[in-house]
Amino acid sequence: VSIGREETKAETVTLKECITIVFENNLQLAAARNSLGTAEADRIKSSLLFPSNLKLNSIIGSRNAPSPTGRNTDYLFSLSQEFQVYGQRRKRIKVSDKMIEMVTFEIADIERNVIAKAKTNFYEALTAIENLKLREYVKSIFKKLWDATRERYNAGDISALEYNSIKIGYGQASQQLLVAKSNYQNSILNLKLLLSKSHDESLHIEGDLSYKKLQISVEEILIDAFKIRPDLKTIEFEKERASQEISLRKAEIIPNPSVSGFFSREGGEEDIVGGQVSFSIPVWDRKQPELKMARTAKDTAIINIKKKQLEIQTEVETAYRTFIAAKGGIVIYTDEIMPQVDESLKLNEISYKEGAINFIEFLTVQKNLLETKAAYLQALLDYNKAIVNLETVSGKPLITYD
Repeated sequence: VSIGREETKAETVTLKECITIVFENNLQLAAARNSLGTAEADRIKSSLLFPSNLKLNSIIGSRNAPSPTGRNTDYLFSLSQEFQVYGQRRKRIKVSDKMIEMVTFEIADIERNVIAKAKTNFYEALTAIENLKLREYVKSIFKKLWDATRERYNAGDISALEYNSIKIGYGQASQQLLVAKSNYQNSILNLKLLLSKSHDESLHIEGDLSYKKLQISVEEILIDAFKIRPDLKTIEFEKERASQEISLRKAEIIPNPSVSGFFSREGGEEDIVGGQVSFSIPVWDRKQPELKMARTAKDTAIINIKKKQLEIQTEVETAYRTFIAAKGGIVIYTDEIMPQVDESLKLNEISYKEGAINFIEFLTVQKNLLETKAAYLQALLDYNKAIVNLETVSGKPLITYD
């Protein structure tokens, strides 16, 4: 394909390499993965042995006293520490662990969709390349016909109508080639954006836009989707997190005690060492709001799980119907139509040059054959995109990408 001097020096990547680049460098994924740090920080805080730091209190004062100086200084120093009871630390850790798992699956869901988009964009770019090749081929045919027609017209062998028709056909072929080049450039730009490459970076793709046979049932896809879809897993872990939070909030109804020890000196002579235990009495605040929020979160998650399962079932059935339709179309093209198209294009050109057929006959056959070839490229794209869609709704790869 004549895609310019800049593109001939471009970095060449395959579909598998594109997926790797997207997985490692995509900015949307990078931002999503950073959110895991927040959940991990909460896990660190939850695992601390004590919920708060030691508190140091000190009091220094003076009083009048019957002494040579007439005044004494009193001292009081105390250290206090809050302790977690009723397994609160363990329960906090469980809540944090569920949050980490939930965020991990949220990231996996973004990865699933971004990688699906990368595959789709790659196939669209491949199709644009093949369309560009086709339009270059069409223009080359009309260029040769245009050269031959001028000689025949000057010799008086063809009419002005036929001469003008070839000229118009050559102009249309040139215009279609410009459109194909524009589509190719736009598809490459879209792929660069997804790969987090700047628009002025050179990129060339290498791959095979072909019919890859796939045998799978809708039941198999549904089983996989319900088992591994990360968006469903996210909601399931939200339910488990809310359950663990309910347990934590119940434990927090009994407040944590604070244990303290103190040393004081009074009157300049009396030293007092002692300790105390203090805790609040849960008369008014019994974690009612927190419990209500946690229970609501759990109930919402249960509803969302059922909703997501219905959505997944609809997505799978729709994607499977699209796949079956695309597969039926591509099989007909591959087995029955395309083997004869390339040969017929050459024979049609030779027949016209040798005068065996007139221009109208040539143009009719040529147009039908080229439209068939363009339709085949679209059918290939639709089929491969249908497979990508099946992979997206099932949550796992269904074919091997070399």
